[in-house]
Order: sequence, then structure tokens, then C-alpha cells
Amino acid sequence: MRIAVIKEQECQAPESCNYICAEVCPRVREGLKETVYPKANGKAAINESLCISCGICVNRCPFDAIRVINLPDEMMKEIVFQYGINTFRIYNIATPVNGKILGLIGRNGIGKTTNLNLISNILKPNFGSIESTISDDEIIKRFRGKDIQPFLTSLYRNGLKISKKPQEFELHGKVSDLVKTNRYALVDPELYDRDASTLSGGESQLVELASVLDEDAAVYILDEPMNYLDVTERIKVAELIRSSLTDKTIVIVEHDLIMLDYMTDFIQILYGSDANYGVVSRIMQTRNGINNYIKGYLPTENVMFRPYEIKIKKSLSEYDSVPAVSWSNFDVEVGDFKLKVNAGRINRGEIIGIIGPNGIGKSTFMRALVGLIDTAAGKMDLGIKISYKPQFLKKVDMLVQDAFASVKPSYTDNQAITDTIHKLGVDKLLNKNVRNLSGGELQKVAIVSTLITDADLYLFDEPSANLDIEDRLESMNAISNFISSTKKCAMVIDHDVMFIDSITSRTMIFTGKKAKLGTAENILHTQAAINAFLKTVDITMRRDIDTGRPRINQPKSRMDVEQKARGEFFQED
Repeated sequence: MRIAVIKEQECQAPESCNYICAEVCPRVREGLKETVYPKANGKAAINESLCISCGICVNRCPFDAIRVINLPDEMMKEIVFQYGINTFRIYNIATPVNGKILGLIGRNGIGKTTNLNLISNILKPNFGSIESTISDDEIIKRFRGKDIQPFLTSLYRNGLKISKKPQEFELHGKVSDLVKTNRYALVDPELYDRDASTLSGGESQLVELASVLDEDAAVYILDEPMNYLDVTERIKVAELIRSSLTDKTIVIVEHDLIMLDYMTDFIQILYGSDANYGVVSRIMQTRNGINNYIKGYLPTENVMFRPYEIKIKKSLSEYDSVPAVSWSNFDVEVGDFKLKVNAGRINRGEIIGIIGPNGIGKSTFMRALVGLIDTAAGKMDLGIKISYKPQFLKKVDMLVQDAFASVKPSYTDNQAITDTIHKLGVDKLLNKNVRNLSGGELQKVAIVSTLITDADLYLFDEPSANLDIEDRLESMNAISNFISSTKKCAMVIDHDVMFIDSITSRTMIFTGKKAKLGTAENILHTQAAINAFLKTVDITMRRDIDTGRPRINQPKSRMDVEQKARGEFFQED
């Protein structure tokens, strides 16, 4: 079985291309003109049953718009949904578990949101029959004998009440009108009189979550609920989902592995080829599912969906003692906000982590180091070259490869950078315009652009934002390997504790009162810093014995009680 995917945004026929895909197709040249043909909108289309997978059109398309992929024939009977001719399709379907929490993990563009729409009745399974309408009864019949059938029966026939938080949303109106009861106290009452359009990303996420959870539903579907939330807020939301919705059926898409592991009972992995097709795995226990994802292999299905295992590093206990950059105590005032920073030092080959709640000066600290804002003593000059990736990224009108070349023309000569570009999939974006990139694509381009800039100190403000699990793990390794090999130094702000734990040797904790006062505490070894932070939120963590990834202990479990008794909130081994 083969599938052909043509990305309509990239396809420039007929305006800028006279269907070169048809001109070079051997079957068309033999007289089978219906093999490649123009659709009603003028874009090219491929008849998959006539295609011979020669790959000529894929290689000759000047806009890299075509993919032809061979798949096992038995997958044909597993197709659940296809958007249109030569478009993305999904095989198998996410299966909610009654009264339990199911997590979906996989790369961006692999079908997670499509699956959420299928199980919330926004989309209906069409089993690849694009032009025909399939009745609810026929859909239920098609899933006879599958675990999903009772759920779909209740969804289509019994009016199953579903409350869904989408990945992307816009809030309009007064906060008090959106939140209603705020029964889980997710939203600060001080925000009630605000217009929702003026809220920060984290505030908007909490308002949307409160609005969704205010609904008395049987099923809650949450698409990336942790986006824009700080570590404290993530733990609060995770505990709420885990402890307050015990009798509900919940499906969650989330890229923070620690929180996903803590919240869910079961996992389904989505794999395939991003933007081309996705396959949904069988249901697994959460620990096994996450570990299988990291390893890239599904033992019960005998499927290797990635040719390598992603290695999760531990925070470094040793690092170079040669100082690379240092600063004295300084203060910053921005409007009514005041930040106090203790003196610090970074060593060669070292990465310093920065953790703490939103709104207490983490980004302000980085901007002061760069010289974008003045300290109380004036503009700071560390006497070194700095490469800075800000929290909020701009979409410029420029090809990605030109953006890289403008930073460092010889970037392709660096093998470490070339490997990073390939593993993050940025090599597929080189001919795309930066202004057309998705949030995740833009983040990856920004990380690479920061690394290829010639500097002594590299600053990353929330590099995991908008990245899927795999890209987060690869980004961790890319930054770590680059700093280690070049003996430069870096600082990383992030709310994903695993990200900080994996790449940093020491970490700064920021404390204070949101939008009022912030304090940058002394730099501690990362394990000690995470331990101190976890103590403030009364959470303990241990490492998974197979992968080394941090895991949250269930409250009042034996390990939780024993670690608290020892004062070991973050157990290293």
C-alpha cells in the first residue's frame, strides 16, 4: 500500500508551476494521464492506485510539496480518517477509558488533535471514504469488537456530555463572564474585572481551563493544558486533574513528560510521518508507554517507530571550574516591579538553569545581562559576546536558510550544528519562509539560530515552549552537546523540570511576588535547587530506573513519605 501526500500550501500549481510532477511521471508519459492530474482548485493530485512509487515527482517538485510513502498492506483496514485527496490520514483511533485518564503522546503534526476532534464529535470517522457520508450507526458497526465502540455509541446515541479545551483558543469579554463558578480556584479573583484580551499566556490558559472544568461533563478533553504555565501552576493543575476529577473520563495531550506521567493512568503513542500520516498504538500503562516512546519501540506490536533511543541525561555533578563570566549584585526596576539579583558566576562548559513562577523577573534578568534594559547602575557590560533567544519570537519575512546564513555563513561546516538541524527536522524547513512557520517550527529555528551565533554566553528563554516531547528531548541534547564540546557557557529558563534537570549543572531559583518583587537566589547544584523548589510545593520526585527520567511520587505513597522523612524531595538515584 502506498499513500501520496501533496501539501497544498507548498504546491504552487498552476500559478508558478506547469505541473512538473505530471510531466516527469512515467505513468503519465505512458498515457495514464489520470495518474497525476489537476484538482478543481488547480492544485496537483496523485491517483495512489496508479502510482508506482518511483519517487521522480518527489525529487523534481521545486517546492518540496510531494511525499509518497509505502506502508504495510494490512494498515489499509485500520484507516479511520482522511481529510481529503492526498492529505493527512490517521490509522486506528484514541480510545478513552471509562473513569480513567488517558494521555496521548507523539510528535507535532502526527494526529493528536485530529484524534481529540474525532472522540469529541467535531470530526467523524470516514475510513478514507472522502466523498461519501457515513452514518453514525455505520460508524458504530465498523468499530464492532473494538474498545472504542461503547464510547462512540454513547457519544452518538446518548448525548454524552463532553467539555473540551482546544490547543489554540481566543478569549473575548470580561473574565468573570468566562469563568462563572471558578470551583477549583484556578483563576485569581483579582483578574475578574479584566478584559480577557489583556491577559498573559499563563493567565489565559488558567481562565480557559477553569471555564472548561466548570462544565459538569462526563468527559473532559484537554489539549496541551500546561502551555504557558509556570512550574507551580503546572503542579496545581496536575493535582487538580488527578484528585478532583476521579469519576470522570479524561483525555490529555501534553508534552511535559513529568506532568503527563503524574496525571495519567494510560498512554497511547502516536507515530508515523508528521503532516503525512499518523498511527495510534494500543493502550499501555503510563510508565510503560512513556518509556516505550523514549526507546522508540513498541514491544507488544513489534514496531520500531524511531531508529534510536532518546537518551535522558542527569544533571551534572562535575563541571569545569574555570570562570567564564560573572556579575556582582545588581537591582533592576521596570515600572512598579523590582528585581534583586545576587552575585553569580558561570564556568566554562557549564549550563545554568533558572526556575521559578511567572512574573518574578526571570526574563528581566536575562534582558539585563544582554543590555536590553538598564540596571540601577546603568547598562550592564559583561565584556563578552552574548547570543540570546528571547521568550517571544518574531516572524520575519525571510527564508530559514537565509536567516541562518545571515547569522553565520559557514554554519553547515559545523558537524554538531548539522546534526542538530537534522535531528530537529530543521533541514526540512530551510526553504520555508520564517513568517509561515508554526510555533514549534519557529522555536526550533530560533534554538539553532542562537547556537550558530558566535558568542561566549548563550541565553535561552523557555526553549521548550511549543515543542513536542521528542523535539524537547532533542533540544536538550543539542544545547548540552554544543556547550560541552565548545566549552562555552549558557543559561536556560524553562518550566519543564526535566529539561532543566537534563542539561544543567547548577540552577538559580527565583522567588518573590508576581509583578511586584523578584529575587534571584544564589546558584545551587541543580539537584539541590530542584530539591528546594519541590519542598516549597510539597512534592517529591524519583528517577525512573529504566530511562532516568524524573517522576513525581503519588502523594502519601511509601516513597513520598520516606523521601519527605529524609528531606530528599528529589531523589537522585
